[in-house]
Amino acid sequence: MMEPTRRLAVIATRGHANDLFQVATLIRAATALEWRVDVFFEGDAVARLSRDRIDAWDWSPAYQPVADALPERLRAADFERMEFFLRDAKEHGDHVALCVSAAALDEHQLRADRLTALVDIVCTREEFDARTRDADTVLSF
Repeated sequence: MMEPTRRLAVIATRGHANDLFQVATLIRAATALEWRVDVFFEGDAVARLSRDRIDAWDWSPAYQPVADALPERLRAADFERMEFFLRDAKEHGDHVALCVSAAALDEHQLRADRLTALVDIVCTREEFDARTRDADTVLSF
């Protein structure tokens, strides 16, 4: 695989299942274009990465109209575990880093060893900003 020519930085702050699904989808799309991807999880998004919550299906209120049909739709798509979907997205590219806010770990009284093993780095927002200052695109949600 060739060296990425473009770079995407994603700042994830929300903690519903659909928010993590969107992050994984963005990673997959960007790596298909051979972009480097750095994701910074802060706020409630960090708690979503804990091993006891990553696979929980708590959708945001926006998904309420289709919530009853979602489990069957996801099974039909061979998608039942969020951690597997995130792992697949991350492994789709050679240059993907998942970073977690040190402050959010404290805020949610979590330790890094309680998060999914897919997390690469615990850092401050300032360290993430310095790491991604040359990003072509920055998305935050």
